[in-house]
Amino acid sequence: MKKVSLLTAGIILFLLTSCASSKGLQNFDYQKRAKTGTPDNSVIFIGYYANNTAMSWSQCNSAYAPDYLTIDGPFVISAPVEPGSKYRLAYVSGSYTNGKTHEYWTEQYSMQNIDFDIEIPDEPGIYYFGYFSGQDSYNNGKPTPAEPGTFKGSATPEKRELYCLKQALKLYKGTEWEAVIKARMEELK
Repeated sequence: MKKVSLLTAGIILFLLTSCASSKGLQNFDYQKRAKTGTPDNSVIFIGYYANNTAMSWSQCNSAYAPDYLTIDGPFVISAPVEPGSKYRLAYVSGSYTNGKTHEYWTEQYSMQNIDFDIEIPDEPGIYYFGYFSGQDSYNNGKPTPAEPGTFKGSATPEKRELYCLKQALKLYKGTEWEAVIKARMEELK
């Protein structure tokens, strides 16, 4: 009986340590997806959703193939996706420190909940959807941008996009997306 318990404990420990040493929570590999999803035929959507550590986005336009992206937060950097598709926030978890308290939350959304949809443009390339505060981000089904001054001081929209592009560059280094990301960064400087 002890051998079975030790074996079970060993397997559980192996699984936990292998998960902890992975690159994050993504259910896809950026480099692999970038081999077929190129700047000529795909879109990567980027943005910032404050105080969130994990998000899942589901492709919800029935004219396109199903897709489900689990992304580490708070920067939202998608895998290459089909132009014209639509991604809906399906799950989010995060934490927030306010003074002396530290709060954690998890939200699971039904696919009927349209609070946070990202309409992917028809043109391939990079789509910056914006910076959102997390809490109080919804207003009658439309995401509400954060107030100026709540992200990296009083950063302009261009600087906010630049912060997101820098994160995307780390994930897409060595792919065809690298040149496109760098070109957009130069435009914003």
